[in-house]
Amino acid sequence: MKVEYYVFSGTGNTLTIAKEVGRRLEEKGHEVNFHMIGKLNSFRMSGDSVIGLAFPIAFFSSYPLVLRFIASLPEGKGRRIFMTATMGGSALGAEGKFRKLVRQKGYKPIGSELFVMPGNYNNGVIPVEKNQKLVSAALEKARSFADKLSEGKASWNRGIPLIPSMWYKLVSSGRSLRFFYRMFPITVDNDKCMKCNRCLENCPVGAIDKKGEYPFINKNLCESCQRCVAFCPAHAIVVPGKPAEQYRAVEFEEFKA
Repeated sequence: MKVEYYVFSGTGNTLTIAKEVGRRLEEKGHEVNFHMIGKLNSFRMSGDSVIGLAFPIAFFSSYPLVLRFIASLPEGKGRRIFMTATMGGSALGAEGKFRKLVRQKGYKPIGSELFVMPGNYNNGVIPVEKNQKLVSAALEKARSFADKLSEGKASWNRGIPLIPSMWYKLVSSGRSLRFFYRMFPITVDNDKCMKCNRCLENCPVGAIDKKGEYPFINKNLCESCQRCVAFCPAHAIVVPGKPAEQYRAVEFEEFKA
């Protein structure tokens, strides 16, 4: 089996799971190619390759750039597809909505799995021990899912379509993001900023630009994926008045690899 695995990850939680699924599949003799979902996407779907999708559950759906990516997939024509998604709590049946979306594009869903990972929003104090347990359990689940995929025994949960469909519409319209940004308006602390431009260069939706000497976050474009917060070397991207520890699941070099 040859897998073209398309991954969107903000702070590295989803990337951690995707890499573990990919590593296990490679151990089983399968070929896995990773592609990062971002501003510019190209599709590699030669022969009978299987498509993998990996992304975070956000707002009981996912980020608009993920929804746009799925909508832009070429016609599947019966091509097999699977999904791995990370979350901080419940998905409220979002698997079923994504199953419907890929089926509408002509793909054959062969498996999905959800993984609870550490929270990456506004951690006043990071619960290190709890997080380690979550990651350990999620990695074991990732290996098990890869085994099921390899053996043709995976399944894609149909979920409960009503609630995810409602959130899908809210996310697609941008209303849920605007509300969330009002609650957590991430901004650049110019006193801490090193002017390294890492945030500007790595924002997946191009929401960060220069305003004078310093980066500036466009609230109308920001999707609150937390990538800039997680990987700022100076911890200069913050929510004013809400001090938080910086969380990331991987180091920046691994994220870019």
